Amino acid sequence: MSDERAHPFSVKIERDLLNEARSRWVICEGDQIIIRSPHSYASRREAQVEAQTALERHVDRWRDHLARN
Repeated sequence: MSDERAHPFSVKIERDLLNEARSRWVICEGDQIIIRSPHSYASRREAQVEAQTALERHVDRWRDHLARN
């Protein structure tokens, strides 16, 4: 049985500080950054797709942790 509780995480897409033509994603819990993308992406859309995948993986691990406790 999966835990369908809403998760506290959000995604932000930001410009890469080293190359403003590229984008990076971060996953936050409130205002705190908990995961930052390891790579920059050529387009904002590409960063959004990768961020969604990373968010889904993180939420799955978070729910597994909640289910064990």
